[in-house]
Amino acid sequence: MADLLRAIRRQIERAKIYPDAARRAGMEGTVELRFRIGRDGTVEVLEVVRSSGYPELDEIAMQTIRRAAPYPTVSGRIRIPLSYKLDR
Repeated sequence: MADLLRAIRRQIERAKIYPDAARRAGMEGTVELRFRIGRDGTVEVLEVVRSSGYPELDEIAMQTIRRAAPYPTVSGRIRIPLSYKLDR
C-alpha cells in the first residue's frame, strides 16, 4: 500500500503547476487535500482539508488532483499536502 501511495504522490507532483500570477504575487503555502478514487481511476470526491490561505492556490491544487488522473484504484480516501514554495 505504501508503494502505491508513493506512486500516486509522484503522479500528482508531475501534474502540479505553480501559476506565474501566483508566483509574481508572492503566494506560498501548503494545501491539504482529501480525495477518493473511483473504480475507473477518476477522482470522485475532492475537498480542501486545510487551505493555503490563498483561494487561487487551493483551486490550482484541486485542479492538479483532477488533472493527474487516472489513478490506480485504492480503497478509502487519500490525504495529501501540496506545497507551493518560491525559490529564494
